[in-house]
Amino acid sequence: MLEMALATFLVTIALVAIGGRPRTAGDTHSAFGFGFSGDGSDLPCPWCRAQTRETDDHCPNCGQKFG
Repeated sequence: MLEMALATFLVTIALVAIGGRPRTAGDTHSAFGFGFSGDGSDLPCPWCRAQTRETDDHCPNCGQKFG
């Protein structure tokens, strides 16, 4: 009985450690928290982390110049 309880506990800990919440096919957020919306706005500003477009030459939020 003790072995079964210990095994259940260890499996639960392993699932929590490697899984977190289950990912579905419609889940478009990456492991780092950035989403992909398909319009090129998936690039965060390295200074303020605001969403930017690939064609932006500066951040629309903080004004820092890219490149």
